[in-house]
Amino acid sequence: MKRRFNVTGSCTPQRHYMVRLDDRLKKIKQNFVDYGSYFVINRGRQYGKTTTLKALEDYLSEEYIVVSLDFQMLGTEDFADEARFSSAFLDVFIRECELGSIDGADELLKPLRELARGNGYGLKVMFMTLSGVCGNSRKPIVLMIDEVDSASNNQVFIEFLAQLRSYYLKRDKTPIFHSVILAGVYDIKNLKLKLRPESEHQYNSPWNIAAKFRVDMSLSAEKTAEMLQDYETDYHTGMRVQTVAEEIYAYTSGYPVLVSSICKCIDEELPDVDGFENPIKAWSKEGVEKAVSMILKENSPLFESMAKQLDTYADLYSIIENIIYRGKRIPFSLEERSINLGAMFGYLKEENGHVAIA
Repeated sequence: MKRRFNVTGSCTPQRHYMVRLDDRLKKIKQNFVDYGSYFVINRGRQYGKTTTLKALEDYLSEEYIVVSLDFQMLGTEDFADEARFSSAFLDVFIRECELGSIDGADELLKPLRELARGNGYGLKVMFMTLSGVCGNSRKPIVLMIDEVDSASNNQVFIEFLAQLRSYYLKRDKTPIFHSVILAGVYDIKNLKLKLRPESEHQYNSPWNIAAKFRVDMSLSAEKTAEMLQDYETDYHTGMRVQTVAEEIYAYTSGYPVLVSSICKCIDEELPDVDGFENPIKAWSKEGVEKAVSMILKENSPLFESMAKQLDTYADLYSIIENIIYRGKRIPFSLEERSINLGAMFGYLKEENGHVAIA
């Protein structure tokens, strides 16, 4: 199957040119999942979260039963109250288990199916049933939930997190998921902040059990070079792979969708531009520069999302304005809400102890 560079949705190695994730998956497994950690992968839009989760599901499958959910599969009405959320959650949970072809799934899921046929149960009963399933499972169960931002501003989701936390704290006596992985742009503390804006509740998060996720998900020049080498093996452009990879990194700092956007533009659009018809001219420093100028003239979902966040958070806008236009030096501290948001969205980074534009 022919492959191409992808900027929409998750990437798969059979269809797309992408960096190899083996090192990242190994770190997540060994440093978090094997220890039974509950944690959040929160990064900016189109930062490879879904791609990582899909690859991780396969990577863990020999040792664990992985149930991978996407909260975008739930509708707004599913977060209206406990009963509706519990019913919707169980429906999706059971379906994903069935699609995963789990050995002994019929017997394992029998209590959940029986509960799902009933009405009026809430989170307490659902978690008691899930606990029984986890206790009877032949393998530890890992729960992964993508797009948790879809649950923001819904109190029932906070109550769901509180149940997970309660079972986590007593899991030596009461079976529950071995590891829980949530993925989204916002961290759980910020979801709590949006629901309970009063100062005394701002940081009273039910997800304070989460391990700190310290795995770099940006694409280094070396990783980008490996991806470009795969492309070069297929097309023999004559490019200087490392030079092009370093130039791409200089423009993107390894932001995954921007790396792919540049490569896709060079591959598919630059051959139609005067002076870049020859592949070796397109895959060069000049080609990267031209691709960047073309991308900046487009209305991309990423840029629209970034602009929207700046409109939403005036204090974040102010910090970025002060750095870019006034040259202010601002000490870097994630305790400062606006800096925390900027780092979370991928706009800001630390540089010599001060805030810098990422």
